[in-house]
Amino acid sequence: MQTKDTFVLFRTPHSKHFTTLRQKNAPRTFLSLTDIPLTGGYVIAPFTTTDSCPIVFIEPDSITTNELVLPKLNVPHSMVSTLNEETERSDYSRAFNTIKHLLNEASPKVEKVVLSRRLHCISLNLTQAQELFAKACYYRPSSYVALWYTPQTGYWLVATPEPLLEYAHHQWNTVALAGTLPFVEGIKPQWNEKNCEEQAIVARFIEKQMQGVAINVQKSETFTLQTGNLQHLCTHFCFNLAATDDVRTLLTKLHPTPAVCGLPREAALQTILQTEASERQYYAGFSGPLFLEGHTNLYVSLRCMSFNKQSATLYAGGGIMPQSTEQEEWDETQRKLITMKQLL
Repeated sequence: MQTKDTFVLFRTPHSKHFTTLRQKNAPRTFLSLTDIPLTGGYVIAPFTTTDSCPIVFIEPDSITTNELVLPKLNVPHSMVSTLNEETERSDYSRAFNTIKHLLNEASPKVEKVVLSRRLHCISLNLTQAQELFAKACYYRPSSYVALWYTPQTGYWLVATPEPLLEYAHHQWNTVALAGTLPFVEGIKPQWNEKNCEEQAIVARFIEKQMQGVAINVQKSETFTLQTGNLQHLCTHFCFNLAATDDVRTLLTKLHPTPAVCGLPREAALQTILQTEASERQYYAGFSGPLFLEGHTNLYVSLRCMSFNKQSATLYAGGGIMPQSTEQEEWDETQRKLITMKQLL
């Protein structure tokens, strides 16, 4: 963590190699996805864009690809302590009850709201950022893993299962990923009504938002996707775009999806901004290469943390529906936090 030059390390799912991007000057920033360049770079977008939390566009001076060297995992974890757990739990309870009240009104303005929370940790194991990246790659081989530092964002680490927009084999791809259960080897998941409807909301939203932009759309059957200690319901979409500029339009229409925000989107967004105890910043945004050496791999920034030399803030969330119960939703966030907490 000695360098203050902008850099990114990223590894796509199941790859044995990782890519390093470096830029000496501070990256350009933008306040709208409609303004981001399509000339090749790495995008870091927040959940909601503000002057203090802009879209960052990295145009690297150097790009290198190296074989991934897995970390030594026999080194004992350093001591980790958490701050303000009682406050965090009470803040979550207050926000959950506010959202449930809105969902259960006679004529509700929202049908789903994603409620997130944070876990603040003190650790003695955060001096080597690249070790955290390597450990995340080891523990989450099927996830997109990225580590970045910019003057605007500070340090962030992401290990996410959810692509927002990818280009491969002459086709564009996205997914509707929602619903969460713990993964238990040998046991078939039993998806309840709440999880199925939560995922269906995301799928319907994506289909609607692609209208007028995407062409030749193909939709898969919904299936169970395992990601580490969790599993989710997933529907895959592949399609074409008539013009390169349509990428900006589609990103604006998709982000944020109901998987990280809710539905209707604007009403859910306002509910989140009014009820969550602190800003999400780059959690539930997205990042990835955009037309960088011909590659586009944009992933939603889930299972992530921001950090410095001695402390980290971990993020997790879950969709609140009329059927949701507070303890079940809290427990779901606890399971999601394991992804980052086991790295400390």
